[in-house]
Amino acid sequence: MSSKSDKKITIHLIEDDVSQRDSIESLLAFKGFITKSYSTANDFLQTLPFERPAIVIADIQLPDISGVDLHRMLMEKNINPPIIFISGEASIQESIDAMKQGAIEFLVKPFEIDTLIAAVNNAIKIELKEINLNFLLKNLSPREFEVYNLLLQGLNNQELIDKLHLSLPTVKQYKSEVMRKLKVNSLSKLIELAR
Repeated sequence: MSSKSDKKITIHLIEDDVSQRDSIESLLAFKGFITKSYSTANDFLQTLPFERPAIVIADIQLPDISGVDLHRMLMEKNINPPIIFISGEASIQESIDAMKQGAIEFLVKPFEIDTLIAAVNNAIKIELKEINLNFLLKNLSPREFEVYNLLLQGLNNQELIDKLHLSLPTVKQYKSEVMRKLKVNSLSKLIELAR
């Protein structure tokens, strides 16, 4: 059963096979998801930039642009919703390329309904976490954002003092402000939030 927050997420489905597209779309609608469908990558690209939260389900073998190339184009535009690839006869190389590029799932047709729904639910979790993190990061001042990035790189207090030319009390103050604003209480939680 999908929760209320799922309803706000739009699933962009890019599939050129009409019967496949219709069957996936009606399944997702039945599960209560909002779905927008496209038969080509270019049709989908006309909608940019689209509202988030969103996830993308794309066939690897599209008539105009491959799913992997479409994903790369989105990333170049700094649009990076979670993406699930589907394919009829995926080569090992295609699936490796897709996963290396950050696809969260690669499903080979015909796939089980449960497998697709599990992938969609996983994508939604990732997307909502990302949206939440971006929302929280907007509360950081430019200096706090800098401290946040340095903390993610694993810098300790002394390295922060050297890098930022600040005193220990000031460094500690920035660290505690970053953690307070991101609603975490430890460095490990901060790293987990950003992962």
